[in-house]
Amino acid sequence: MLAIFKREFKSYFQTLVGPIAIDIILVLGLLFFWDYNLIYGYADLANTMYSMCMYGFTFAIPVLAMRCFADEKKNKSDQLLLTAPVSIGKVVLGKFLALAAVVAIPIALFCVLPPIMGIFGSVPYKWDYVMIFGVLLYALMIISISMFMSSLTESATIAAVFSILVTFLGMILGSFYGNIGNETVAKLLSAVYDFGSRLITLLNGSFDLTSVAYMLTVTALFLFLTTQSIQKRRYTVSKKNVSIGMYSATMTILMVVVVVFVNLAASQIPEKYRIIDVTNNGTYSLTDAAKEVASSTSDEISIFLIGTQEQYEAYTYTETIVENVKMFQRYTGKISYEFVDLETQPTFVQKYTTEDVSTYDAIVYDSKTNRSKVIPLEEFLVLEMDYNTYSQNITGYDVEGELAQAIQYVQLTEDKLVKAYTLTGHNETAFETSFADVIAKANVSSEDLTLYTTDAVPEDCSLLIINFPQTDLKADEVEKIKAYIDRGGNILAIFGYVGDADMTNFNTVLSYYGITNSGQLVYEENPQNYYAYELTSGGLTNGQLLPNVNTASDITKGVGTTNAPVLAIYATGLSYNAESADTAYTEILTSSDQASLLSFGEDNSYQFSDKAKQVIGLKADKTLASGGTSTCVVYSSCNIFNETVDTWTGGTNLTLFSNTFTSMIALDSTFVSIPAEYMNVNLTYSTKAVSTIKVVWWVVILAILVGGIVVYAKRRHM
Repeated sequence: MLAIFKREFKSYFQTLVGPIAIDIILVLGLLFFWDYNLIYGYADLANTMYSMCMYGFTFAIPVLAMRCFADEKKNKSDQLLLTAPVSIGKVVLGKFLALAAVVAIPIALFCVLPPIMGIFGSVPYKWDYVMIFGVLLYALMIISISMFMSSLTESATIAAVFSILVTFLGMILGSFYGNIGNETVAKLLSAVYDFGSRLITLLNGSFDLTSVAYMLTVTALFLFLTTQSIQKRRYTVSKKNVSIGMYSATMTILMVVVVVFVNLAASQIPEKYRIIDVTNNGTYSLTDAAKEVASSTSDEISIFLIGTQEQYEAYTYTETIVENVKMFQRYTGKISYEFVDLETQPTFVQKYTTEDVSTYDAIVYDSKTNRSKVIPLEEFLVLEMDYNTYSQNITGYDVEGELAQAIQYVQLTEDKLVKAYTLTGHNETAFETSFADVIAKANVSSEDLTLYTTDAVPEDCSLLIINFPQTDLKADEVEKIKAYIDRGGNILAIFGYVGDADMTNFNTVLSYYGITNSGQLVYEENPQNYYAYELTSGGLTNGQLLPNVNTASDITKGVGTTNAPVLAIYATGLSYNAESADTAYTEILTSSDQASLLSFGEDNSYQFSDKAKQVIGLKADKTLASGGTSTCVVYSSCNIFNETVDTWTGGTNLTLFSNTFTSMIALDSTFVSIPAEYMNVNLTYSTKAVSTIKVVWWVVILAILVGGIVVYAKRRHM
């Protein structure tokens, strides 16, 4: 077998067949990589690898393998192999490994792409290399099919055409099986002849053992069929009058049975052992927080998916909803789900909610508390507006977070419901979607509070949020807030630089905790503590703070490492009465000791204070006369909880907000808030980087072609 492998492998490079085949694959790979990864900035290779398989391997491999047996049969040189003192199985395997080695060369070169992309940002290495492995398995399967077709005919062209036809249909037919009226027949056909769905599974970040088993067993089956096809001819050549037909048919049936058994056995492995999530953000598996929610569920929870199973399976994003529901169910026996067709059960929804419910929405219901929660489809998706087409694109999923929130919410009894109020009436900033979701996912009801039109802060207020007021509070509002503090109320205050605006009354609220707001910008001169690239046009880079984080605080869990910095733009300096007998302070965010306070004069002049550490995030726990405690957390940057700023930190600022919020709400149990999962993290390449990558790739392609030509020319002159 080794001799056959060496002979076949050398033959591909003694002619130009091998170098040309490798270069065709590399050229197509460069074009797809350029289009999806360099232009669109995708950090994963999913689109590149799928296009490579669909339009590259599907056609290139059959052409490469078409002469494998067809030419030998046509030229009668196959009789040397048929009469050789080596088994046909070893002949087939030797030729197969030679073809596999040729195809493996460009696939191996694809392995350098993830590290190249990693220079420019975060790359899902596990996912990318699992995709490359999946592409290798697909290539091996196509090689085996092409070899079988080549063994059936003397015409290499016919072998190539039939190989391409079988491969191409295997890639596309899976999407048509759903149109078959008989569901059993559709599933049977998909289980037998569906290359595309198996490949997509491996490319989508889900390492599914059933897909691996399918590709390996199909490869083995066609290698066996190739062996049987040639075996008949070998016995004919050697003139052995045996019943080879019956033997071949029996062995073929046995092999098919083995293949079916292996695939059925693989499909019976529990999903939590069969499917390995290789995405960076755990798209196809539950986070530890979600597993905690599922395993700690004590009540019987029913999840009603509005629509038929066929409707949910028709789209990737709705199928993702079902998969997440199944994952929750996997970790507990308390969660069940069912599909509800409103056409056949038009009054079903009325038993659980008075809200309007549409197809693809979900209802989570707890039979013990008789509480329900409706999750609209749009809440499951992260949508981004494309202003070129004025259409919304799906950029991620929030299925896990929404389900976790609903499961926790419906188990609450009325006496455990918590409410937060957000102060309004002073040009406050409203929280953007991702930050508002943190509040909702903590199962906290949030309402706006116009304090100057009410007698007091409501009794059911567990947290009062003051988010960047740009005009001052009124004196009677201050008294109402003080009364709220005195009964044990908590305050989350976010503010920032407001220039000459008079904020005396707002500062009075802070002073009740012994906190003083300087009103002056923090100007950082330690280059490690500010973001030097100008984030806003005409902005003050020294005011784009990367503060030091007190990692000893629960509020800063998962925040403050090199890969998880906090960004606070245009913060003012805070100070506090460290000698206070009734208030304990915890510094959360601070500047370096090379920071100053910057103040502006009326004539546009400015001056700096002495350099010293400045506080921009502070927690104050005030002991009250009643013996209780009131907590105030203050951040002096108005942009710290802004989605754009959070994007620049990769989600760290959102984590800080989530930690802060959940630490301040008075819940009897711990609630888990799970952020949305984004499908793609885009990379940004410079023009020079793109040019360099293309040039190097073309150099490799030309080097392989020139090397092949040199070898071929030498052999021609020998």
